[in-house]
Amino acid sequence: GRTGARTPVAHLEPVSVGGVVVSRATLHNEDEIAKKDVREGDTVLVQRAGDVIPEVVKMVLSKRTGKEVPFKMPDTCPVCGSEVVRLEGEAARRCINTSCKAQVKERIKHFASKDALDIDGLGDKLVEQMVEKGLITSYADLFTLRRDRLISLERMAEKSGDNLLAAVENSKRTTLPRFV
Repeated sequence: GRTGARTPVAHLEPVSVGGVVVSRATLHNEDEIAKKDVREGDTVLVQRAGDVIPEVVKMVLSKRTGKEVPFKMPDTCPVCGSEVVRLEGEAARRCINTSCKAQVKERIKHFASKDALDIDGLGDKLVEQMVEKGLITSYADLFTLRRDRLISLERMAEKSGDNLLAAVENSKRTTLPRFV
């Protein structure tokens, strides 16, 4: 996440839940994993929390074979290798490196989202590509993007680049609550 929070996710064999094929489900945090006794290799019951986010509800204990492995949260960030800590009173473990590319991407995605500056055309894949290529390292860099660098990106033609630059320019005229 944009704050460095590490959220454990279950990778599932694809299954239909409420008309949607689900292959990943949230495990919330390590306290929930311990409470539910989730283990790697478990058969689980999944539901869509609030009809949106798939979550693991419980384990099907009768399906355990003895080969399941208790889950342990990693001590290092899988993206940047920095230390992951859990502060007293918090449920989440966090990567302490604010320059971690995963955090940078999530902060930029949030900044450009409909709930913030609403920069049309700046989707997740484009943000990820721009961070990986070094075009941006913070949301401030969005305001110094150059057309020639933008159109050099994969799947970014001149018209798309011009539209994105116009959307960034338009976002400069936002309200204070949206900016904050």
